[in-house]
Amino acid sequence: MIFDSLTITICGVLLVLTLLSVVLDLFRKKVSSCEIHDDAENGKPVSVVIIADNNDGALKANLPLFFSQDYPGGFEVIVVVASDGDDTAGVIESYSKVSNFYATYVPKSSRYMSRRKLAVTLGVKAAKHEWVLLTDAACCPATDKWIGNMSSCRHRGVDMVYGYGNYAEGTGQFKMFSRFHREYLLIREAQSGMGYGMAGCNLMFRKSMFMAGNGFQGNLKYLRGEYDFLVNKYASTGNIAVCLEPEAFIVEETPTAKGWHDRNVFYFETRRHLARSVRHRALFNSDMLSLHACFVAALCALGYSILFHNWLILLFSAIALFVPLIVRTLFARRAMDAFGLAVPWFKVVPFELRLVWHGLKYAVAYRMSDKYEFISHKS
Repeated sequence: MIFDSLTITICGVLLVLTLLSVVLDLFRKKVSSCEIHDDAENGKPVSVVIIADNNDGALKANLPLFFSQDYPGGFEVIVVVASDGDDTAGVIESYSKVSNFYATYVPKSSRYMSRRKLAVTLGVKAAKHEWVLLTDAACCPATDKWIGNMSSCRHRGVDMVYGYGNYAEGTGQFKMFSRFHREYLLIREAQSGMGYGMAGCNLMFRKSMFMAGNGFQGNLKYLRGEYDFLVNKYASTGNIAVCLEPEAFIVEETPTAKGWHDRNVFYFETRRHLARSVRHRALFNSDMLSLHACFVAALCALGYSILFHNWLILLFSAIALFVPLIVRTLFARRAMDAFGLAVPWFKVVPFELRLVWHGLKYAVAYRMSDKYEFISHKS
């Protein structure tokens, strides 16, 4: 073995990059559900607000699952139609005699504002109860204990409850992993006390807080990102809880190719207008940079060691390749098992590496797009 200064330097760099790729791994830190508090907030009634946006088929299929909720505190279901489909009116009419059901439409004459954000605003204003549980017609509760479990995180001092959601079974594994990775990062931030955004459609908050803060004032013109803006604007230190009980999960229908593309491209516009973006992106970027740097350095060092027969560098190259691969897979599997996500172990690190290139693809698409497509003020 050769113990010259170059060998020692290369081995030292490989060791540092190996440690960083493990320490900065997003999944290294566990997340946990909120503590259940037995106080007056728990048994209060809830207003479930569902945004329907040209998805009457999903609305028809999912509405029964909302009405079948087992929650003794009582609840109402409010459907706000942002854009109606061919059978939306028929679906709503079929529930017209249900006592705890209410439906309204965003006026077709509405201009210069996001119809989805206006739909949320109308739903919150129509809510009879202080606590609003917001979701989408394309989503359904995983169980009949959804409202009860989300409500169990409410207590004095909490104004918002963040709930988890992912795509339905049958969705491509990378899409499921990508969604889960972003949700996990956002959950970690919410549990730190300063929520940044939300990847899903499972959010409970106080009506009084929303009204006192003038709702979406300041970002009504941006077409998407209603959940992101709500969490970013209203979640502050100590006032947000995270509910990660499996019975409180929301299941979202598999996105179409266009829906997947639009969601990813619109995200780049949304994050430009969110506070604390530098901190949020630093967490993701440091994780991905350390992982890529470790593997690139290990592969280069591996080639060098074989070419010059330096077996010490070969040993450290193997460590830099396999230690992050094994440890990061174990961390991810622990996290995925807690959320019931089934992704084969051998796809975890390749999927993590793919996240960066996936993001770059849509960053380019965003750069090349017409920015007027992201706002309601068309000129």
